[in-house]
Amino acid sequence: MKPFLENPHLFEYYSVVVAMLLLFGVTFFIKKIQPWRQWLGIGLIVAPVLYFFILLDAHVVNIPYTDDFNLLETVQKLRHSRGFVEMLEVLFEQVNQHRFAFERIVMLIMFVLTGAINIKTQIIIGDLFLLGISYLLYINFKKENISWYLFIPVPYILFNLVFFENAYWGIAALQNTPLIFFAFLTAHGLARQDKKGLWIAIIAALLTTFTSGSGMLTWIVGILILCFQKRFRSLLWWVLGSIVVLVFYFFFDYTFIPSPGAKVWDHPVFNLLYIFAFWGNALFLDVRHPLVQVFHEDLIACVLLGAAIALVFVIWVVRILVSRKPGWANWFLWGALLFVMGTGAMFMISRPISDYVMYGGTVFSRRYMVFGVVLLATCYVCLIVILKDWGKWRNALAIAAVLGFGTLNFVSYFLSIASIRKLHDELVIDGYFWKNYRTFLTVGELFTDVPFWNHPTRMSNLILSLESDGVTDFYQYYDMPAQQQLIRQTSQKAETFAGQFDAQFQYRNGDYNRYMKYFKFSAAPEKEQKETFYFVLESARHNIVLPAVPVPNTFRDFIQKASYYSNNYQYALYKPKLPEGKYRAWIMSRGDSGKWESVYTGKQVLFF
Repeated sequence: MKPFLENPHLFEYYSVVVAMLLLFGVTFFIKKIQPWRQWLGIGLIVAPVLYFFILLDAHVVNIPYTDDFNLLETVQKLRHSRGFVEMLEVLFEQVNQHRFAFERIVMLIMFVLTGAINIKTQIIIGDLFLLGISYLLYINFKKENISWYLFIPVPYILFNLVFFENAYWGIAALQNTPLIFFAFLTAHGLARQDKKGLWIAIIAALLTTFTSGSGMLTWIVGILILCFQKRFRSLLWWVLGSIVVLVFYFFFDYTFIPSPGAKVWDHPVFNLLYIFAFWGNALFLDVRHPLVQVFHEDLIACVLLGAAIALVFVIWVVRILVSRKPGWANWFLWGALLFVMGTGAMFMISRPISDYVMYGGTVFSRRYMVFGVVLLATCYVCLIVILKDWGKWRNALAIAAVLGFGTLNFVSYFLSIASIRKLHDELVIDGYFWKNYRTFLTVGELFTDVPFWNHPTRMSNLILSLESDGVTDFYQYYDMPAQQQLIRQTSQKAETFAGQFDAQFQYRNGDYNRYMKYFKFSAAPEKEQKETFYFVLESARHNIVLPAVPVPNTFRDFIQKASYYSNNYQYALYKPKLPEGKYRAWIMSRGDSGKWESVYTGKQVLFF
């Protein structure tokens, strides 16, 4: 068991960063330690990046999750395609309005090189593009002759868990993060204003387009930049290239999907607030947002931040218009803002709402938070460039950003490490649920749902094919007895659970704002647990295995005990995910011999 899984060393991370930050500040007042400044600055930049990837390595497992199966299926089709045309059809196969050619090529290359597709490697590859985004933002400091010390706040906003769903999910990590990088690379190429830069931009725009549907926006961004640069010959080639790409996109084996929903102009004020919320979604906290009519403070903050970002954009456009000869940073940052803010506009147009965005429930999937954090980092760089000759104001902005971005970084980890731990533990036993019940714990609303497609044989055939071809090892963590023999083979009849166990239920808002029964199981063992253990619910027909996920300490206990997790464990889910019946509750863990052992809690649970 990896130590960062059971103990994420969050207190140590906080302490190191705060200590380095204080020492870094002191170097401006004490000449004797001034030589430390450079190394402390490097340490402050490296610390959030290093912690992000260490935590990533500890919590990510090589198990497909939801839409990952779609990519795996198309990779299988690519391997068995007959002829060039069929290969193209599979490579550019439509998923909603998207064509995931880039993601499929990466996975196919991975298979050719290693003979398998490793979801964990796929996630790490996707998240490494954050380093590319960071570098493209850092270049602005060099181009504008701004001290690199002012770059220190940027890693704290880019490398955090605000967007944990994007960072720890295979298809999201390999889609959204490269998408933003390729779009920024397009802006970088056009900002060069030379022939080489044009080719860089065209290739990057092509990659952006076939990474996600919103990537088509890069062609529009390119047209705007080239028009303002008055590079009309390059504009001609750019328009011709965009026509060729878009004709292929929409007319090669493509089905147009209508959007019968409401229109943006039906509720213009509500949707303006909605787009502000998307732009400012870096402040969207990992807390429960019930689908009830109450104002959520973090969503109000998102709207206000989004409005501030819109103001920065307007100032930047005015800056370009009044500048006699805009430099590289002007064009690059404008292109970056145009793409990310345009993505938010596309999101709003495709999902318009008819109420206050901050007065209701969850409206964003957490994987979209990556756009918000990148946009916030880009706006910070814009403001630093604007204030580069205003020393006191520039330094005040940098200090405010260090405090603000650092706080958000710390808060995101404190709130969300438990969420990624929960997903880790659920994915580990998905193999048990599939082997015994032909369903997943991680996917589906009902216990009887066939994951992803609800097709009677498609998922079964896919997993069988992937396993037999060695593409993935879906059952690598499955070492428990079959569900019918689970308790019989693991029961320690002479022992009972040493600790407290409880099961409670309540009605709470579920999907589509329906009130549903919500069960929560909790345990407090007398002895500290060294590894993951499980709740086992035993009935005459089923043995349901559920992970016991450690509960984080309160912030006060976290500070006093210097430990993130408490010795309490829980797992919660909505009633439809479990079959009705009367269950005996067991606790299953590995004994000293390494084998699974179950002890009875003395409690029974009734699902009805």
